[in-house]
Amino acid sequence: MEKKFKTNNQKITEASYKVSYRIALAGEAHVIGESLIKSCVQDIVSCVLGESFSKQVESVSLSNNTVKKRINDIADDIELELISRVQACNAYALQLDESTDVAGLAILLVFVRYDFNKKIEEDLLLCESVNISTTGENIFNCIDNFMTTHEINWRKFIEVCSDGAKAMTGKVRGVVARIKNVAKNCISTHCILHRYALVTKRISAIFKSVLDEAVKIINIIKSKPLQ
Repeated sequence: MEKKFKTNNQKITEASYKVSYRIALAGEAHVIGESLIKSCVQDIVSCVLGESFSKQVESVSLSNNTVKKRINDIADDIELELISRVQACNAYALQLDESTDVAGLAILLVFVRYDFNKKIEEDLLLCESVNISTTGENIFNCIDNFMTTHEINWRKFIEVCSDGAKAMTGKVRGVVARIKNVAKNCISTHCILHRYALVTKRISAIFKSVLDEAVKIINIIKSKPLQ
């Protein structure tokens, strides 16, 4: 009896986590779990399986605070899994991007590419606001603090990719230069998308018209549902 009770509790908790995960993927407000989803599930279960099964759904906690906690737990677990993979990999590379959000806050994005189970994986490693000025020193310190805190070895670092901003590529004080001081064997590359953006600024009128038509065609295709 006790074993069955524990099993039911585990199922209820698992259901709560799965629904919270769906809410996070959809980007919906956390309150939707209790205000809409739970009621809908109860109606479906009641109609298909019966009223007795519908009462079991009532035990699944989907309150605003619970959904928030579940999402934070899932995020922490994903972060720990990613960090353990990067720690155990043979080599890894980083792609850096610093931009400003709609509120004017500077955001640093760091993507990591690493080997895992004989495949190359790519994930978002770090997304953090830069509250002080976005100098090469401050951006590097933000990355270095993350690496040090999570015991990620700089010696395995082989390549860094960034845009051409001075804070990133400055020969002495840029982020890339500072990374090369701690990762002696790494190389640096210029982001291919930023290269394309620079090229289009000086493209001839003929090629620009062709590019504009190509962009229009792509936008039309993307706006249509798949048949």
